[in-house]
Amino acid sequence: MATTEDVEQYLALGHETRAFEVKGPGSIGDKSYCAKVARAAMAMGNLHDGGLICLGIDESSMTAMQPGLDDEQLATWSGFDNVADAIARFCDPPVTFHLLPLTVSSGRRVVVLEVDEFEVVPHICTRDYPGETQVGSLYVRPHGKPQSTHVPSASELRELLDLATTKGVREFVRRAALAGVMPTLRAEEDVERDAFAAEAEAVWAEPSNLTSTLATAGYFDIEIRPRPFDSHRIPPADLQDVVVSNAVRLRGWPLPMVDRREPVKRHATWIGQDTQSTVVPHVEAWRFCTTGQFLQRRVMATDLSDAQELRVSSERATGAVAVWDVLLYLIEVAELAARLATAVHCDAMTIRASITGIAGRELVSGDSARELYGPYIVDSSTLNASADATTVDLLRDPIAVGISLTQDLLGQFGLKIPDDVLREWQGQVFRR
Repeated sequence: MATTEDVEQYLALGHETRAFEVKGPGSIGDKSYCAKVARAAMAMGNLHDGGLICLGIDESSMTAMQPGLDDEQLATWSGFDNVADAIARFCDPPVTFHLLPLTVSSGRRVVVLEVDEFEVVPHICTRDYPGETQVGSLYVRPHGKPQSTHVPSASELRELLDLATTKGVREFVRRAALAGVMPTLRAEEDVERDAFAAEAEAVWAEPSNLTSTLATAGYFDIEIRPRPFDSHRIPPADLQDVVVSNAVRLRGWPLPMVDRREPVKRHATWIGQDTQSTVVPHVEAWRFCTTGQFLQRRVMATDLSDAQELRVSSERATGAVAVWDVLLYLIEVAELAARLATAVHCDAMTIRASITGIAGRELVSGDSARELYGPYIVDSSTLNASADATTVDLLRDPIAVGISLTQDLLGQFGLKIPDDVLREWQGQVFRR
């Protein structure tokens, strides 16, 4: 579930994104305003992983976080039944969302609609309102300029249809797995492992803007490998489309972050991008290869924030690693692997996850409501975990794969946490 910090990070960007839209203050009794909000909700609901709509902030005043909602507007937009009824009049099936009344750091009050991705079929507009909505329209958030509009092109329509098809396939796979129709998993062979490892080594050997940053930070090092190894699995011209259309936004910030305003590194057999945001604390480098191998190095949250809950308890600790950072990130990684598995048509995936630059670090909860009774300190500079999964396993339950990777790494700190506790923890954030 989105937090005030998440919303403020979006507002700090100073512009809307594909998964974040703002609306200035307005009354729920204003039919034109309600139509605008409903159109935005349908568009977010038709987006992979959904998105956020922040009511009360003008687009021209995002960084100032102004002007906010007045008392009456806040009260009416905070009532779930009223908002659900107002939006449901415009769409079928109804949009699923959560309401988050928040006070941002400017002191202004807003209401955020956290809209879920549609469940079975896309949302279709069922009501006309002049200049805002049209019966029969499919509203989306297209690539390029972020706006809630009817499907503008064949490629955007194809993306929406692909999403609906993929959801149907995943439900079929889940039911087939419950019925015991499961393929066998073949272990990764040495020749495959060596080929993928050589590719990753060659890719990371190329100069990067983040080399000096990663040399002094604790970071995740991720490899997602589609099997069997095929050096021509994806045409070079298709690499960017594949990685963009399958990006994961379970927490808002996409995995991977593909910044269309910045150039993409292009080589003969791979593409990539380095991101070091000065507005939102985030540092990552990702690479995507024609073999379908996805690589990412991402600086840990504990190296980008001095929040009280991320601080260590032991005087001998050199730094911290947060349980929630490991758990949530690796579940996102497993979800990305599931999406790539269907996109590149592979039989199985190997996910390798490492945390590097952590010698002497203490494992902390990172959540004030969840306490660890340690200290749990590791002396190794790098910890490694891996998971082999069939495409069926990934589609059926990517959360289980992410938890397995998490348990492997946490266990190397000496920590034991039941799987159901980790599943419940991530469920509070991802609502999955």
